[in-house]
Amino acid sequence: MKTELMLRKGIELAEAIHAVGVIAFLPRTPYSATVEVFWADEGYLDIWKDLTMHQALESVQQHIRDAAIQVSLEKDLSEGTLVGVFPHAILVYSIEDAAGMIDLESFGQIVPMPVMKAALTLAMEIGAEGREGRAVGTAFIIGDGDLILANSHQLILNPYWGHPREITSILNRENWESVKEFAQLDGIFVIDRDGSVLAAGRYMDVDLRSVTLPGGLGGRHRAVAAITKLIPVAGIIISESGGIVRLYRDGVCRLTLRSDVSMHP
Repeated sequence: MKTELMLRKGIELAEAIHAVGVIAFLPRTPYSATVEVFWADEGYLDIWKDLTMHQALESVQQHIRDAAIQVSLEKDLSEGTLVGVFPHAILVYSIEDAAGMIDLESFGQIVPMPVMKAALTLAMEIGAEGREGRAVGTAFIIGDGDLILANSHQLILNPYWGHPREITSILNRENWESVKEFAQLDGIFVIDRDGSVLAAGRYMDVDLRSVTLPGGLGGRHRAVAAITKLIPVAGIIISESGGIVRLYRDGVCRLTLRSDVSMHP
């Protein structure tokens, strides 16, 4: 009953303010709405348990921010509002704020925005879904393919060698399944500026000592940070632990997202 009430009030608010959608951090329940409703995979979030009021507020703000970024990527939105419905709170969030957190336009000289959006969305799905019931960690290096290949070497036979762009481009969602499958392999994906996957199972030839990262981040993070510092490329890492997605440029982490806050209509 409480879940249905919270959802109904959230939908009413969204319709009243002409929001572009509702993000429900609740167990699925029947509803009627003129706005699109997205359901967070986490389901029921007992955000108040063992948290102070301040901590709980920070938690819901983080969840709605990450969810709004994913909606803005998925729906290619740069403006409007979203209503987040939690078990004990309803929040209104600006998509402009979410889009500003990403600032993909600043990557335009090295990676076109459609390719960056596709890579981030794919990374979020890998982090949320894993593979065959287990978590998966991997990374993408995106930019001038020849330059990336010149600063790396193959760990295994390249499963993408010789294949046409039609079946290697991440701009086509039908090709994402193969990326998710090969994400289980050791090494890193190389993605060209046009979105073509040139290689999987790649090892970056970089000096890991050239970057300083927070404790707890392993060799893959250091390799990605180091290659983005060495050459003008973007790096996306999906952590096996927790499914955290990080975006690197110039050796610095520019964005951190929780992939477990993933939505389905």
